[in-house]
Amino acid sequence: MSQKTDRKELRQPDEFQVRAGKAMEWMVAHQQALLVAGAVLVVVVLAAWGASAYLGAREAKGGAALSAALELDQRAIAGEGAAQPGQETYASKDEREKAVVAALEKVRADYGTTLAARTAQAQLGFRKLKDGDAPAAQQLLQDFLATAEKDHPLRAFVLESLGYAQEAQGKLDDAAATFAKLAEAGAEERAKFQQARIALLEKKPDAKAQLEAVAKEYPKDPVSMEANLRLELAALPPVSATTAPAPVAAPTDKPAPGAKTSPKPAGKLAVKPAAKPAPKPVGKPAAKK
Repeated sequence: MSQKTDRKELRQPDEFQVRAGKAMEWMVAHQQALLVAGAVLVVVVLAAWGASAYLGAREAKGGAALSAALELDQRAIAGEGAAQPGQETYASKDEREKAVVAALEKVRADYGTTLAARTAQAQLGFRKLKDGDAPAAQQLLQDFLATAEKDHPLRAFVLESLGYAQEAQGKLDDAAATFAKLAEAGAEERAKFQQARIALLEKKPDAKAQLEAVAKEYPKDPVSMEANLRLELAALPPVSATTAPAPVAAPTDKPAPGAKTSPKPAGKLAVKPAAKPAPKPVGKPAAKK
């Protein structure tokens, strides 16, 4: 009986065959729709590939333009060093700086949302901060952070520079909040040091304890030396006007070597005594005849 059942079951169609057959029937019935859907899929794939290729080429061109802009910063100044054969030199550092800034601005304008354009924007922010233009630096660096990827290699540097720009404008609370974000960018030691430094500027009672904790927690990191230096500077007595030495005025007339001089009254001109007339030579009396 069992053998008959097994043979009967073997003669029945396999479940996979049944499902495959029904799928084929459905595909035949909807052949035109499938062809349209396939054509659309091909178009989408080709469009995605084309967009990817275009973006890749744009990133490559942007990277080359950024590299060329940063290379200008290494050009020689006329009269200060030997230039490479065929390489342009600049008359001054200011002229070279203007050329670099113009090239970076062009990368931003020509390559929009590319990695190269955002990197150029960060470089412009660094340069504005170096030149003392803290408000312009703050705007550039904030715009970078708003658009750049979370894993951008310059993110930590931008955050720290933004904190310095805010600090330069007296925005210590904003600076402290910006420095705190360094921990999220993988620079926890810098975050703690900068927050402790701001606390010291604000004369908070626990500022020195924060700096000591940073130096102890990161003994092999350069931040430890920075924290200790801040502690040493904070321990120095304040310089007041009473303890500062009075400036010494330089003498106007140099005395002759070995000559004794008497102090001149302040505010008066020294008057030299008039030279005495030399006595007339007395001749011998005439001899009597």
